[in-house]
Amino acid sequence: MVAVAYKNRTREEIIAAFRESIRKKHEWQERAEEEIKKIRQERLQLSI
Repeated sequence: MVAVAYKNRTREEIIAAFRESIRKKHEWQERAEEEIKKIRQERLQLSI
């Protein structure tokens, strides 16, 4: 019973899905930070 977990997934599948979700979150954060930097640079150029 220990091998069968949430929604009939194995422990390894759950860990892999969790790691994948963390990786996607980091990618999203990096893209958001890049977008914020671009917006700030555009505002600086407009204010000059």
